[in-house]
Amino acid sequence: MATTIVEFHGAAPGAQISRDNAALRWCPFIDAKCIKVRGACSLQPVGGEPVIICPNRLYADHYETLSEIAMGCFGASADLITPEKAAERRANGALTGYEVLVYGKGWGGEVGITAPAAEDSSGGTFKIDFILSHVGPDLEPLSLVAVEVQTIDTTNNYRNAADHYYSLTQGQNPDQSKESTNAGYNWENVNKRILPQLIYKGHALRREQLAQHGLFFVLPDQVYDKILARVGGDLLEYPKGPGTITFHTYTLGPTKPDGTHPLVRARTMTTSVEQLAFAFVSPRNLPEIGVYERALKSRAEELRRLF
Repeated sequence: MATTIVEFHGAAPGAQISRDNAALRWCPFIDAKCIKVRGACSLQPVGGEPVIICPNRLYADHYETLSEIAMGCFGASADLITPEKAAERRANGALTGYEVLVYGKGWGGEVGITAPAAEDSSGGTFKIDFILSHVGPDLEPLSLVAVEVQTIDTTNNYRNAADHYYSLTQGQNPDQSKESTNAGYNWENVNKRILPQLIYKGHALRREQLAQHGLFFVLPDQVYDKILARVGGDLLEYPKGPGTITFHTYTLGPTKPDGTHPLVRARTMTTSVEQLAFAFVSPRNLPEIGVYERALKSRAEELRRLF
């Protein structure tokens, strides 16, 4: 699959913002060092739409994706802060009652939950990307919302294109002949990793008394399409509540004059953990009956013609 890098260190390759960030290996979305070895935020296949490939890309505009979830669950005045900042406010008698503590990377550290030990295993932990906790006057949790954030891993690589962009000098434009890559998308991870983890965590949260809003899943719109394809094309919709999973999908908006793209909410959909789990283990988009038998008969016919 031929692809091109649409966003390189936060903007179109060659744009001044991209050049400045690339020189520092910087991510403008989290205002920290880029976690990618070669700086790509999104890739675009020939004839297709850009696909976000870095989770930090979904944290643009000061984690607006998390703010939208918090305001939808706790009210428009929800105030996302770090646990340390909340402790400081409490010590100073400055709590407003709107504080929502964020536990997750870049905020207060992920909350690791001890997983049940399997047979002949020492167990371990599993983590949810973000826990949003609305708290009381003693910082006691009153309600919580769990948020998972996933993009899609890539196959092959885009090294040559990235190295070309890193080597650009001031005033030098990208060479189109060096921009194509053979990087693709590891869609099989939807089946192997994304869906199983989502279902497991959704079931775990259903048992939590404070998780009255269920689990939220922030992801690129194209990944959601692959999930729907895997489970048969659609899922029954439910109102948000305990035991639900709410998908917030995102795409890139049109390129701005400075080479950046806005992050645009594409779809919002809520279903139940049971619906997703049942659809995953009972897919309807199966091959026709007898497809393997016909394939083997065809191969047998080919074998008979060999001698």
